[in-house]
Amino acid sequence: MRFLYEAPLILLLLSISTIFIGWLFKTILVGKYKPDAKPLWNTFIWRNEFINSISENLVYPFFENMLLGTPFAPVYFRIMGCKIGKKVFMETTEITEFDLVTIGNESALNFGCTIQTHLFEDRVMKMSTVNIGKACTVGSLSVVLYDTKMHDNSQLQGLSLIMKGESLPENTKWAGFPVSASKIESQ
Repeated sequence: MRFLYEAPLILLLLSISTIFIGWLFKTILVGKYKPDAKPLWNTFIWRNEFINSISENLVYPFFENMLLGTPFAPVYFRIMGCKIGKKVFMETTEITEFDLVTIGNESALNFGCTIQTHLFEDRVMKMSTVNIGKACTVGSLSVVLYDTKMHDNSQLQGLSLIMKGESLPENTKWAGFPVSASKIESQ
């Protein structure tokens, strides 16, 4: 009977320990992500995939998924190196190369959106930053590619794509796949 009282505490401690495991492997294998380009056959690619696998198969199922949509969701991403402001709503775990992501105060990353800080182009992994300003919204299942900036109070509607190098001006709404020529309106 005693086990029944201890089981929730043990499960909680095991779940929290997954954060430490993810952080430890990132620190040892990569350190801090920086904008860069690496050939496909570089060991960095394997190390990066290993860190992503730990996050996706250990941390997210046992810890992070329970916190999505709560004020505690950004905790793991901050520990891993993301710069995330206050009162950020997160309903996604789709963030790679954590140190390259900046999210301003009171922004919302809705269900399943992807903050993609790398692409493979001609067998080269190119990584760079994604900057999401204050009070921005990234719609459900949207994708934000690297080298992009969403200025304060810009909105990306669901199922949309911001191509690399794009910038969404302040106080605007965008939609489309890609959004480059599909501005909805100014607010």
